[in-house]
Amino acid sequence: MSDPAEPECANPLFLKWVGEWLDDATKRNSKMQYTLKKAHASLQRYPLALASAQDAVQLQGIGQTIADRLAKKLTAWRRENNIPETPPSATSDPAGEPQRTQRSVAARPYIPRYRSGAFALLLGLLKTYSLYGADYFVPKAELVPLCEQYTDTPFHVAGTQGRGGR
Repeated sequence: MSDPAEPECANPLFLKWVGEWLDDATKRNSKMQYTLKKAHASLQRYPLALASAQDAVQLQGIGQTIADRLAKKLTAWRRENNIPETPPSATSDPAGEPQRTQRSVAARPYIPRYRSGAFALLLGLLKTYSLYGADYFVPKAELVPLCEQYTDTPFHVAGTQGRGGR
């Protein structure tokens, strides 16, 4: 993808390196070529210069992995060309815009399906708790028959013993 006739972009080094990775991934017929193609197109279209490789994460098709690869490549390039590293304060966003963070999925309580094995076990444990109290240990041999009335699937399958029939 590194064509000399490409129009100028604001981030020529990043574009060149992603283009090299894209060419390599295409030659190897890697699935990464599709992601790299999106990243290459995003870098071509982006009109502003990126202060650091981490700033590239805001572009479509560039995730943390590609940004880390760009950061390593940029560090090596700076060493080769005797260019000092920029301090972290210089690369921070001057406008104070919030950094993009990964969305966290709200934790949902576990609710087993009606008449499933887990549903039956929970009801069986609840029943033994209400009958005997919290300090009572329920052996498996006692718990299984108690739970079978609450499920559509049997706990005992013919021909198996213990851990999955081994």
